[in-house]
Amino acid sequence: MNSTMRPHERFPVTHTTVLATDIVAFGQRYRDISAQLDMRQLMYELLTGAFGMTGLSWWDCYREDRGDGTLVVAPPDIEPGYFLDPLIHHLTALLRRHAWPAGNRPPLRLRMAVHHGCVYYDAHGVTGHTLTHLFRLLEAPTFKKAIARSQAPFGAIVSDQLYTDVVQRGGLINPAAYTQVRLSCKETRTRGWLWLPAERR
Repeated sequence: MNSTMRPHERFPVTHTTVLATDIVAFGQRYRDISAQLDMRQLMYELLTGAFGMTGLSWWDCYREDRGDGTLVVAPPDIEPGYFLDPLIHHLTALLRRHAWPAGNRPPLRLRMAVHHGCVYYDAHGVTGHTLTHLFRLLEAPTFKKAIARSQAPFGAIVSDQLYTDVVQRGGLINPAAYTQVRLSCKETRTRGWLWLPAERR
């Protein structure tokens, strides 16, 4: 392979929407392997259900399992706004409906980050600065602390770039439901837009 070639000449590339999820407190000691397996199963059931309710095809997306979460790369022709409103509302509703039965298991709670940009495909999967930024949003301490304080079943962080683009396009998004926050994770210093269920703010 010619090492002087640019990345977009070596690998297929697409500009699209990406999202990542993470199960809150997945690795805590009170979560035994049985609980972790149950949470993973429920997470996938709720994600596929929320995608279906939104009119998005889960099976047409590129997906990677992350152990305690997922990475999803959407087909490039999907309107990015759908991954904010109404997807986040559908996922929140399903999480509440499918909370664990009464007992000593805490309910499943999820964090989600959403971004869009260029994604590069190679023989090993996907890569690129877009995905690095996505996971920096997901792992930002400010976002984690906001979820912990809220005790909400679900919370989302949206990149500033994606939020701005979606608001400019209009559609179903309610800009007043999002709060701008400063985020810092490793080398990344940025801002994002936090969404939490209204009654939990």
